[in-house]
Order: sequence, then C-alpha cells, then structure tokens
Amino acid sequence: MFRGTRRVQRRKKKIDGTDQAIGWPELIRMGMGVLCLSPSAFWSMTFGEISLAVDGHREAEEYRERYAWERARWLGAMTFQPHLKKGRKLAPTDLMQFPWEKPEQNAKKLTKEELKQRILERDEWQS
Repeated sequence: MFRGTRRVQRRKKKIDGTDQAIGWPELIRMGMGVLCLSPSAFWSMTFGEISLAVDGHREAEEYRERYAWERARWLGAMTFQPHLKKGRKLAPTDLMQFPWEKPEQNAKKLTKEELKQRILERDEWQS
C-alpha cells in the first residue's frame, strides 16, 4: 500500500542512538493509532502539527508515569510507617529520589540586579 512513497524528512532516534527516517506508515500509526485522529483530521494536519501533537502526547504520558511512580513511593512510605520506632517519620523521598526531583547542578543563583533586569526584559517582551 505504501510502496514507493517518499520518506518523511523527520528523523527519530533508534535505541542505539542512531537516526532513522520516519516513513508514512509510522506517521499514520502515530496519528490514527496513538493520537486517535480521524483520517480526515490526520490528512488535514501539517507535519509540524502532527509532530507537536505527538510531542504533547509523549509529555502527557511521561507525567502519568511520573505520577504512578510517586504514588507507589508514597504507598511504600505509608506501609513502612507503622513499623518504625516511635517518633520517627519516614518521608516518601527518604525511600527514593527520582531523577526529575534532583536539583539542577548547573543552576546559577542570580543577584537582585540580574533578577530585576530579567523581569524587565520579560515584561518588555510580553507587551
């Protein structure tokens, strides 16, 4: 059915880190399968719109997965709580810290003047 179609220019990463072109079959699977778009909605979208929709879907899935991990960690902490010595409390972060919770090591602390300058630049950009 898709024999002879051109490959779309967008590339995706393989597991080993190399690039792989995305073809129409993969794009249609993502649009109609994962995003649940109707055929007319899919074919009326540009490649950029489909790409943004797929990125948004992946981000939502990542947040759902994070929430599930945090809920499991909280449940583990609550399960251990009755078995601790009196007065000792166990926070969920005592059990495990996830990669998305670790503070950025390259974060630069701004001075008051730098912060004011950034706020002014932001306000000028928005107006």
